[in-house]
Amino acid sequence: MIIKELELTNIRSHGHSMIRFPLGRTLLEGDIGSGKSSVLVAMEFALFGLGSDSGTSVLRLGQDSGEVRMSFDVDGSEYEVTRRLQRKSGRVQQSDGVLKMPGETLSLSPSELKEKILEILEFNEAPDPKAQSWVYRYAVYTPQEEMKSILALASEQRLQILRRAFRVEDYKVAANNAEEASKQIRIDASKQDGIATGMTELREVIERLQKEEEKHRDGLSELEETELHVEEEVRLVKDEREALRKRELSLQGVKVEKEYYERLESEAAADFAAAKAEIAELTGALKAIDAELAGSELERPPSTDSLPDLKRRGRTLEGKEKKLTELKAAAETKLSDYESVMRNGVCPVCDRPVEAHDFDERRSEKSAERDHLVRELRAVEGEINTLREKIERVESYREASKESAQRRAERSRLKADLEKKAQAMHKFEKRVNFAKKSLQQAGEQLRELRGVEEGIKAAEKNLTKTEDKLRGVRDRLVRTRGLLEEAQKRQTEIAIEVVAKEEASNRGRKLREREIWLSDYFVPTVKTVEKSVLATVNQEFDSLFRKWFGLLVDDPEKEVRVDEDFSPVVTQAGYEQDVRYLSGGERTSIALAYRLALNVLAQRVSVGMKSNLLILDEPTDGFSQAQLGTVREVLDDVGCLQMIIVSHDKELESFADQIFMVEKTLGESTVRTP
Repeated sequence: MIIKELELTNIRSHGHSMIRFPLGRTLLEGDIGSGKSSVLVAMEFALFGLGSDSGTSVLRLGQDSGEVRMSFDVDGSEYEVTRRLQRKSGRVQQSDGVLKMPGETLSLSPSELKEKILEILEFNEAPDPKAQSWVYRYAVYTPQEEMKSILALASEQRLQILRRAFRVEDYKVAANNAEEASKQIRIDASKQDGIATGMTELREVIERLQKEEEKHRDGLSELEETELHVEEEVRLVKDEREALRKRELSLQGVKVEKEYYERLESEAAADFAAAKAEIAELTGALKAIDAELAGSELERPPSTDSLPDLKRRGRTLEGKEKKLTELKAAAETKLSDYESVMRNGVCPVCDRPVEAHDFDERRSEKSAERDHLVRELRAVEGEINTLREKIERVESYREASKESAQRRAERSRLKADLEKKAQAMHKFEKRVNFAKKSLQQAGEQLRELRGVEEGIKAAEKNLTKTEDKLRGVRDRLVRTRGLLEEAQKRQTEIAIEVVAKEEASNRGRKLREREIWLSDYFVPTVKTVEKSVLATVNQEFDSLFRKWFGLLVDDPEKEVRVDEDFSPVVTQAGYEQDVRYLSGGERTSIALAYRLALNVLAQRVSVGMKSNLLILDEPTDGFSQAQLGTVREVLDDVGCLQMIIVSHDKELESFADQIFMVEKTLGESTVRTP
């Protein structure tokens, strides 16, 4: 992880601060209490939330809201996280935050945001919103006071913390889980053994039931064969009876047929007489229409024009007549005006006097126009009268033609009816002859019916006897099948029980095999691996711790190491020395060397960190000038792409790639580049 940019708004002593972090070593320098550590608190808050801290300790005094925005890079992908604090009802709480990822922006609750950050950084730990990230605390940033407290812890407590940091505790958890699983497997195996008891007795019961089943099968085969013979007897008797019944049914229908044919003969004779009378009546009517049509021949049509064309022409002439009438009335009105002016000698418009001879020519022209219109109007009125007479003649001709067509249609209908009646009369005659012949045949079939009825009575008696025999055979079959099914059902139930017991026996055997594998092989192996891993980590830790302490403390008589519990041990001239009695610079050197070794090894077990970020809080507190000169060499040896150092010691400026000054004025911290 590489931190790109950090923005603080109302966080602790910072009103608003913006820091862009480059690669290399960045020094946050300032006096004690200037707000340097607040920057580190803001980084951890941006990633993981408040954890075990209170919101009141992070939000700036007197403010109702605060915010931290931080952008960072993980494996070439850039992310930006924003967390917010709100003061409500006297309490400071986190509100929903924002996470910008490649391709999407998410609005998340504080716990969801922490879970997503842990996923991005690949920190394998539970997303508890009320706890700090232990991977971050040991692999990236360990506050100076926490580092000293780790050194002061009892050896067992310190070892447990380091086991978590180095992920060695997973082996112990696995071994404990395996031992618990082994106990449960032993209990489950005993249960399966209990279920498997009694298999031999059940198999003996199955053998007895199989013999009973064989006996019932033999009896069932004999009864089924007898049933087939009796069913065949019943079938033959039924076939005989059905044949007689069919013949009876066909013969019984003869009675109905005889009545039908008698009725048919009577009705056909009556229909024949009625059709004959109707034919005589239709013939007379047809002759009368022929005589009427012969005396009503139509003349030629009065006009070659169609009636619609004539009426259309009439409407045109009426329109012309109306137009001429209007023009004639207008001319007469104008002529009357001219004559009035000539009589009075005054213009009716402007009241000026006029001469009568001025209007003589106008009156003559308008009089000629009126006479011409009168002539045209009379000519049009004549055409209209002539056209109306022609229309009346055409309409009269159409009515006569229509009446003649109706009479001809009536003649065609009468002729068609006459032909139908002739055909019907012929049909009725054939029906009379058919009914007489059918009545003769029906009489012969009625005599045969009496013999068939006697045969049916004998067949019914024989069928009753045979069906009683079949029912007896089938009753025995049902009883035998019931006994057979009961034996089979009981066998199936016992077989299922046996299979269940066999499966339980197999499960018990497999469970015992697993229990032996877990208790005798897996658990001892995990414990051995745990000891080996912890010893390897201890060896690497001891090597780094020795090397960096040797660089920081130039005293060949003093040596340091860590024991098997990772407790620091100091020796001078072959004698162990209590850490509490060392000088301040020596204690700081032990703390820094121990801290750097812890960071390096913790980062190795954290896939997401990849040893590219290290944050140091006051790492040189109490160092001499000589020791400050060796800090550069130690940090070079650690080799992180990005290192952020918080210190009030100006001597660290010499090996920092970039410096940010943190100052506090009137209770508010600011960050600037010197």
